[in-house]
Amino acid sequence: MAALIHKEELNVYGFTDLGQVLGEDELEAFRCDVLAKKSDDVDEFGEDALLKNGDLETVRDLSRFGGPYFDLLEKPALNSFVNSVLNDKAVVHSYNAIVTRPDLKTDMLGYKFHRDQPFFKDTRTSVIVMIPLVDYAPSNGATQFVPATHLFKDMPTEDFMEKHAVSASSRAGQGFAIDAALWHRAGKNSSLEPRPMIVIKYTLAPFKQQVNFCVSAQAHLPRASRLVQQRLGWDVRVCDSYVEFREPGDVRKFKSGQYDMTNTQIHA
Repeated sequence: MAALIHKEELNVYGFTDLGQVLGEDELEAFRCDVLAKKSDDVDEFGEDALLKNGDLETVRDLSRFGGPYFDLLEKPALNSFVNSVLNDKAVVHSYNAIVTRPDLKTDMLGYKFHRDQPFFKDTRTSVIVMIPLVDYAPSNGATQFVPATHLFKDMPTEDFMEKHAVSASSRAGQGFAIDAALWHRAGKNSSLEPRPMIVIKYTLAPFKQQVNFCVSAQAHLPRASRLVQQRLGWDVRVCDSYVEFREPGDVRKFKSGQYDMTNTQIHA
């Protein structure tokens, strides 16, 4: 029943609440780890360089750390949701953490209304799952969006967007999902503390991923479950030659059966 409600809400409104995804112990561990990794990232690359390339707030590619980040991808609640609104062939397009800082002043794209996937009429191709690691509210930069705008090819006028924008809000560790074609923007953090959040974007198997996770996470993938390997794109790797492509479909890198559009019709 929950899967059906999530799918209906996503179809009609473009967003849905997934309920609690992380327990208290997991929440604390992820919160501390994400903040530490972002601090290390700034130390290694420098604040100015990260600001210039739009990555000052991002911990890019959580798959490269394996361990608990693989465990998160195995969560039954997440996989049940993804299977119901996309399908079991869907893969992770991007897997990042966002640490919105209270002192940040930037013109980064995320602060402007945008969508994270091209518009395909009546068809959902991608969903974004956000898991805040602290309580999530307008005061600390919660995502703003305009309901049902995933159903239209073009963005409405700025006046319309400003009038009808609503802010997400949830408790720490709860999942919040949007259709990736929903028009949305990042909120500004006006609190006194950084706001860490894990963001997983899932997409249909034939679409390109943001990172080649099978390379970036190769040190961890041999020990990963079959489910985690599949979500990170193990079955949709690109063949290096036509000779390699001629291997049997269940053996070659790009496995048979990946062109699957099950559950993706918005107006079924």
